[in-house]
Amino acid sequence: MLKTGIITPMKLGHSMLLFLIPGLYGVFAFYVLFPYLIRLGMPEEFAYGTQMLSVFLLLIIATVIGLRRDGWSLTWETARVRLRIKRMDSKAWKWTLIFVFLNLLFGYLFNLLGLFVFEKLDYLPPNANIPLTNIPFLVLVLFFNIIAEELWWRGYILPRQELTHGKYAFLVNGVLWSLFHMFKWWAVPLMLFRNWMEPFVVQRTNNTTPAIIMHGISNGISVLFSIIALVSQ
Repeated sequence: MLKTGIITPMKLGHSMLLFLIPGLYGVFAFYVLFPYLIRLGMPEEFAYGTQMLSVFLLLIIATVIGLRRDGWSLTWETARVRLRIKRMDSKAWKWTLIFVFLNLLFGYLFNLLGLFVFEKLDYLPPNANIPLTNIPFLVLVLFFNIIAEELWWRGYILPRQELTHGKYAFLVNGVLWSLFHMFKWWAVPLMLFRNWMEPFVVQRTNNTTPAIIMHGISNGISVLFSIIALVSQ
């Protein structure tokens, strides 16, 4: 028998805290922990991946704490119900495939726009993405990136935001998710144009699995290119 708890409305101020506190830790991890690990002698790519993993681990811990605080048992079946991890039906696949295409298209177009704007401003943004050459480690970081973020942002938080913001919850979720990436602040304005898509599909289908797939494809493409470059050398 499933031990279910409660899902309470999440006010905007509470939402902001649960997005911005991890965002501030992300700033610390990138600008303080990352260079500290390098000074300790850790290779750059492992230091970069390790500081990222520390962020994702904290999101997973936050999800577990949230479930327990709301009275949900930590069995897979109970967590799956609360986090809305469901099978993909035809409706879910339709919305997922449509928005995978739009997400990739918007990402490409707004990257071009960003390059154009930065060129006009004579501004060279820092490189916040360190090339990873260890394929197993690369895949590990990608896996925890997707699972941690989607379970927390879309699985745990979005259903609570829906009780407060109704049909506009996906916009609140998407804007705050963009702000979470404040460690690369120069990219946040461009993220606002596409980060609403994953929460929109999740809210439309009442299913977190499409966001896991969309996030996996979006981030996985860059990882795939890195792997292809590595094996072709």
